[in-house]
Amino acid sequence: MPADARPTAGLGDLLARVPEPDVAMLTRAHAIAERAHAGQPRRQRTPYIDHLVEVALILREQLGVTDPAILAAGLLHDAVEDSELTVDGLMDFPERTRQLVALLTDPASEMTGAMRRAHYREIWKDPDATLLKAADRLSNIRDVAAVGDPEFTRRYIRKTERDILGRGSALASHPVATPLLRAALEDAARGLPG
Repeated sequence: MPADARPTAGLGDLLARVPEPDVAMLTRAHAIAERAHAGQPRRQRTPYIDHLVEVALILREQLGVTDPAILAAGLLHDAVEDSELTVDGLMDFPERTRQLVALLTDPASEMTGAMRRAHYREIWKDPDATLLKAADRLSNIRDVAAVGDPEFTRRYIRKTERDILGRGSALASHPVATPLLRAALEDAARGLPG
């Protein structure tokens, strides 16, 4: 692991304080996500599964989500987009998990800014998808800052301000997620040179 990468929590941390009936579902979601992202590193060269666990932990620990179907979606939210897996391939999971994964999956591999903003408008219609997107963006902001590429970090901060926290976004004034996102952006900006 690179020296500047932050250690991440593992599946055990996620399963702590989860009721026994939900442990099996979250363990299964983790295993599917791990297979879907096998050999795929994040930008800072850490295993992709670390990001997915972090998203689920942010949902639970920082955004107060306890519904295991939503936590499972946190683990699986990139699997359809990044592998051969389909939403129909997630039939063993609750319908709510599949709905959220479908909502968070980019509808096209190459998206223009206008297409992405239209996709976000669909996400903002669903409060759970909105929180899932907030958790994903929080993790991404931390990852971007850890990479140490100042220009990429500046672009990502601008995109987050415009697309995630901008006018029309459900996250523009969310009482819990917005302050977390703004603080993460401030931390990322503070780490930029001059």
